[in-house]
Amino acid sequence: MAKLTAWLMTLVGVLWLLAVGGWWGSLTSGAASWLIGLSFLVIGITKLMRNYGSKRR
Repeated sequence: MAKLTAWLMTLVGVLWLLAVGGWWGSLTSGAASWLIGLSFLVIGITKLMRNYGSKRR
């Protein structure tokens, strides 16, 4: 379940940044919107690294 959450967070971050960047229309504009998208992306990537990078015991 942790891997699914990590993938979903990463996907939401990418989609949010695409929407803010204007590729899919404008969700909202401003620095706060960029920070929200980047934070989702960073959280998702760190969770992916933790889930796939850890050694199995």
